[in-house]
Amino acid sequence: MNASAPAPAPDDAPGAGVPDADVLVAGLEALLGAEAVEAREEERRFAVQDLFFEGALPLAVVSPGSTEAVSELVRWCAAQGVAIAPRGGGMSYTDAFQPRAGRSVVLDFSHLAAIRSIDAADGNVTVEAGCTWAALDEALAAHGMRARFWGPMSGRTATIGGSLSQGSVTFGSGEAGASANAVKSFEIVTGTGEVVHTGSDGSTGTGPFNRNFGPDLTGIFANDAGALGIKTAATLEIEPRPQKVDGVSFAVDSFEVMADLLREVRLRRLASEIIAMDAEVARQNAGPPNLREDVKALLRIGRSAGSVPSALSRMARIALGGRRFLEGALYTVHFVVEGRDALEIRSRLSAIRALAGKAREIVNTVPLATRATPFPELPVTHPDGRRLLPIHGVLADSRIAEFHRDYLALKGDFAARMEAAGVTLAEFFAGVAGAGTLYEPVFYWPDSAMLYHKRRTPAYLGGIAQEYPDNPEARALVREMVGQIVLLMRAHGATHFQLGRLYPYAETREGEAGRLLRDLKQRLDPHGILNPGALGL
Repeated sequence: MNASAPAPAPDDAPGAGVPDADVLVAGLEALLGAEAVEAREEERRFAVQDLFFEGALPLAVVSPGSTEAVSELVRWCAAQGVAIAPRGGGMSYTDAFQPRAGRSVVLDFSHLAAIRSIDAADGNVTVEAGCTWAALDEALAAHGMRARFWGPMSGRTATIGGSLSQGSVTFGSGEAGASANAVKSFEIVTGTGEVVHTGSDGSTGTGPFNRNFGPDLTGIFANDAGALGIKTAATLEIEPRPQKVDGVSFAVDSFEVMADLLREVRLRRLASEIIAMDAEVARQNAGPPNLREDVKALLRIGRSAGSVPSALSRMARIALGGRRFLEGALYTVHFVVEGRDALEIRSRLSAIRALAGKAREIVNTVPLATRATPFPELPVTHPDGRRLLPIHGVLADSRIAEFHRDYLALKGDFAARMEAAGVTLAEFFAGVAGAGTLYEPVFYWPDSAMLYHKRRTPAYLGGIAQEYPDNPEARALVREMVGQIVLLMRAHGATHFQLGRLYPYAETREGEAGRLLRDLKQRLDPHGILNPGALGL
């Protein structure tokens, strides 16, 4: 589905337009147990919404509790012609899991969320798809370990299976790259109900310790949007937790300086997280001043310092800096740095400062706050209640300057219409090791909240977030601009995570690559029931 196409119009009845809906729901209950089948209208509606898109209401939301139960569900759905829409934590914005028709089920993984094993000796953890990144990190911390890539910032609700199906970045991406790079093996249920183990785990008596045992079958299922198979578990590479963490931030006055600094630090793998934002994004993320919340954040940053003197030093520096780092610069750039000891931290910070040249160093609130609460309760709207929608492209270093020029021109072409509709647009950036720079425009506009927003708005925004009337004009403008920006990204050779149905994929595969992709889909999902339409398949 492209960005300007309308989402399916939902209906309140289970499996709207499906003559045998009641019979099918009864069949699901007989198969999985009534406790694993949710058919209430509000729950089904919530399950098909993300930040922007809404799918057709399915027959039910189903929550099987084992890989065997998922296999049985797939076989049943294949026999009944029922599509399956796998849904992780729902923190998406690319029409990734929305059903296209009422003869469908949303597959929820909340009952398939166990950590099966932590093997510190072999350096891996096997975890079920419904486990959140926050829960996994907490469990690994007890062993002094963490995943090599250890989650997106939405990891409080984002699941392992969802992130590995869609592709995600943040924690560890400055050195390890994207989420798929940390995977050693998948446990996959195909569209026929067969179970596949990838990597060395696909060999009898071997175990999941080595991804690179023959052709990389693990890679086939990474970032597939659930179109090629259903992930029920994954084995991830783990490593000892760093002994020291610090950060450094800069203010810069040009896009070129910012992009060059991101590139140079990323290529040298000097920082575990590499992020930048324009002044508007910084203000949007900071929200209005709130003394109680600011003090809480300051205390969290202090506790993360590791020692009393370090804590006091950090807190004093940030308290003096306040929010002034948001003033007087076009972009702010932030690096989280890890090391075995203080000496390594100093060496990395020194190297980054040398690369920054004459960029103005500012208080390092952002990197320290990022690590003090790595999985915060994220707002799904602007703090004042306006709707938001991020999109993104990952661009090669050699092409990002030209894209930025053309993007600003496109933004200028829409400026008058944006002002009239109350739409604002700002930019966020991140360095992804082994790839390039993630360029993320973020839309904000006044509009009515969906059920998704009402349920996911954090309590700390109570009394701050406003309610807005329905604003189809602004929403349509956002759709139009998203479509134009995605086309522009394509013209500049951008790639994407979270492909879903928003970003072009299957139609961009050339020659034999496209035929191979469709052959894989046919082989793994011959009935066409696995997330139809995702990846353009």
